[in-house]
Amino acid sequence: MPVTTEQVDRQERRKRRTRQAIQTAALELFAERGYRETTISDIAERADVAPRTVTVHFPAKEELLFDAEPFTLDSLTRRLGAREPSEPALYALRDWMASTMAEAETSGSELDGRFWERRALRARIINTEPELRGRARASYYPFERVLAEAIGKDLGQSANSLIPRLAALSAVAGLRELYESDEAQALAAPPNAAELLKLVDTVIRFTQAGANGAE
Repeated sequence: MPVTTEQVDRQERRKRRTRQAIQTAALELFAERGYRETTISDIAERADVAPRTVTVHFPAKEELLFDAEPFTLDSLTRRLGAREPSEPALYALRDWMASTMAEAETSGSELDGRFWERRALRARIINTEPELRGRARASYYPFERVLAEAIGKDLGQSANSLIPRLAALSAVAGLRELYESDEAQALAAPPNAAELLKLVDTVIRFTQAGANGAE
């Protein structure tokens, strides 16, 4: 008997729920016991799945924290490349953040509606482990280069000039550290995209002011 589209969709939904259950269990345990102290067996038990199910979905333990990143380099590159000549790179960055945040909040990939709560928890876990923090920061370098190129184009400078590099570094670092800021911690839990976007705007204004002042 051929497999129907409905059956395929049902299987995909089941797979997605299983992945989410595993990731939720992992985040909770990492926060409670520590990343290094939590085993795959611990995660499997909390998620009520077999240990092999965990490793099938996440072959490496760290992938539980770095899987399915909604803010992709490809999407940022496309957005910066599609901007009008009069649109500054930092404005395009802000628009990319806003659209990606809205999509992440409403896409249904987080079936329990706890996307930002889980995102903040993930950031705290990563920042407590030097190895994880190093991987996270290294992953942002390509974003800095793409943004520096766009800012340099705005300023008539190369991407390797100091001002574009500093502006890109400031913007990406600010967005990366956003969840750990006092302002983010003061938001009601869980926060929503509109509230977090106000903090994004602060990062953009700060970066723009620095770039303008350095010219």
